[in-house]
Amino acid sequence: MTPSLRRVIRAVVLVPVAAWLVGRAPLAGQVETYAADGRAPIEELYRSMDRLVAGGKWVMETVHVDSGLPIKVLATKRKGPAVWVLAGIHGEEPAPPNAVLRSRDQLDRLAGQGIPVVLFPLCNPVGYSKNWRYPDAEKYSERTPGHSVGDSDHLLLSKEGNPRVPKATSAQADALTRKVIALAARYPPVLSLDLHEDDSLEKGYLYSQGPKGRQDRAARAVVEKMVELKYPVLLSGKTRFDESVVDGIISDVSDGSIDELIASTQAIVGGKLRKGPSGKSVIVVETSSKGMPLPDRVRVHAEVIKMIPELFRLASP
Repeated sequence: MTPSLRRVIRAVVLVPVAAWLVGRAPLAGQVETYAADGRAPIEELYRSMDRLVAGGKWVMETVHVDSGLPIKVLATKRKGPAVWVLAGIHGEEPAPPNAVLRSRDQLDRLAGQGIPVVLFPLCNPVGYSKNWRYPDAEKYSERTPGHSVGDSDHLLLSKEGNPRVPKATSAQADALTRKVIALAARYPPVLSLDLHEDDSLEKGYLYSQGPKGRQDRAARAVVEKMVELKYPVLLSGKTRFDESVVDGIISDVSDGSIDELIASTQAIVGGKLRKGPSGKSVIVVETSSKGMPLPDRVRVHAEVIKMIPELFRLASP
C-alpha cells in the first residue's frame, strides 16, 4: 500500500469519528445501521441531537466512545429538579430511540417551558447499529451473559453495605453510571423514564423503582395511557423473571439496573459512601414488540414522552 493510499483510507475512517467526538453529526453513509426493521439510521439520531443543541436551550457532552460511536447525554441549560429520559439501553429495541427522535420538538418545548431535562437518547449506539442487545453480545443468554451499558451493581449497596460487585462490568457501564451520579447533583431526578421493548412479551408492563412503588401516580398514569391506546398490557401475573405484576406495575425490584441506581438514596463511588440520585418517580416502560410493526411501537413510546408535563406534575412533591 502506498503512503498516499494510506492517507486516503485514514481520512475516510477518521473524519466521521472526529466529527462525532466534537459534537457534530457524523457523515452520512459512513456507518452501516441494521435496517431490516425500518429503524432510523444512526446518523439521523446524532443529527437530531445536534439540532436540539443548535436551538440554544441544551448542552451536550460525550459520556463514552464505543468503537468510534459516542454515547451522548444532553441536558437543558436550566438546572434543578428534573425530568430524565433514557432510551436505547438495549440495541435490539429500536422503538424508544426512534420515539425520542420523533419527539425532539416535544422535548425542546419542555426546555422552553423551563423544565430541566436530562436526556440519554441512545445509550448503546453499537448495539443499535448492529441490532445487538449488548455492545458485546447479540442476545440475552444465561450461559454467556452480555454486559449491559446500564449495569450498576458496582455502585449499589449490598445488604452488608459494600458494593455488590468489585468493579463495573464494562467501560460503557462505568462511564454511564458515573455520569448519572454527576448529573444527579445538578439535575435531581423527580421523574425518570427509561424506555424499553421486548419481542418475547405478549403484553407490556412497567417497573416502578422509586420509593412510591405501585402507588406512584405517574406510573399508574402511564399504564392508563397504554390501556387507552389499546396497547397490550399485562395487568396481573408474572414476568419471565418471576416478578409479580399488579395493576400493570412491578415494584420492589433489586436488579442492578441504571434505574435502581437513579432511585437509590445511597451509592458507593470511589470507595466512599455518598448520597445517591434519590429519584422520586423512576419508571421503566416495557412494551411488547411481538408481531407489531415498528411505527406502532414508536407511537406508544412517543405518547409516553408526550405525557411528560403531566407525569412531572404527578411526580413532583
